Amino acid sequence: MQPVLVPGMPAPAIVESPRPVLIHPPEVSAAHNYSLIAFVLVFLMFLPLFVISLAIGAFGLLASPYLPFLFTLPPALPSWLAAIPLLGPILILLTFPGIGLPANWLVYVSVGLVGLLFGFVFLLLVWLGTVRAITKGRYAQAHGTTLLLAILFIIPVFAIVAAPSTFYPAVFLLLPAFFWLMSYGSLGEVIAKYGPVAVLGEAVPGVGLAGPPPPPPPMMAGPPMAPPPMPGPMAPPLPPPAPEVPVSTGPRMPQCPTCGRDLYYSANHKRWYCQTCDAGGRP
Repeated sequence: MQPVLVPGMPAPAIVESPRPVLIHPPEVSAAHNYSLIAFVLVFLMFLPLFVISLAIGAFGLLASPYLPFLFTLPPALPSWLAAIPLLGPILILLTFPGIGLPANWLVYVSVGLVGLLFGFVFLLLVWLGTVRAITKGRYAQAHGTTLLLAILFIIPVFAIVAAPSTFYPAVFLLLPAFFWLMSYGSLGEVIAKYGPVAVLGEAVPGVGLAGPPPPPPPMMAGPPMAPPPMPGPMAPPLPPPAPEVPVSTGPRMPQCPTCGRDLYYSANHKRWYCQTCDAGGRP
């Protein structure tokens, strides 16, 4: 929706608010939701990595000479673990006798810790660069991060040409890439319309307009003059009517020309904004 201009509308008196308000237009909400869906999909894809890392680290701890267990490395793992998309075959290769990891408990513990650390750090960077950045109003940062992640998850799909058997696991990578591309498009609209960064506390509801008070209402005319009296005794003159005291209505928030609700003023973007229908204008 194109903003509706409200000519002659002054800026409000910006005051400190104990609970700041962050404007979230529909485009921002859409970009946030797309990035959140992509993050949830990536988190589900990383669950096998966490399981594999915990399993390898646990096998290393069980074989540690500092613990009272009799465990021989490498362990015999069930073959159904190879059915886990993308990461199951890695687990079989890492623990296969004579091919994978050497029979050293310290190597197993190190691989488990590195796998867990890599998973947590990657998910944290994805969260901070996309969902958290949009929530904090850092639209330009999230715009570049979503495009980078989409490209990063699309590139492995081309491995299907070399190994057709990886078709089904690689297709899963297209799901978060699709939602990140959707978020990238929505963030482009946000940056073009509202700017690359939003500011917390930029709009404070219920704040009156700044400027001189409204002019007092015009004085009401007195009662019509009576006709001149007939000749006779003089009547006492009537007292003059009391002047009307203007009643100050106080400052009032401007109303949205579309839905009639109170408008918010964005000090960062120098515009009025309606959180219901996104109708506003630049002063």
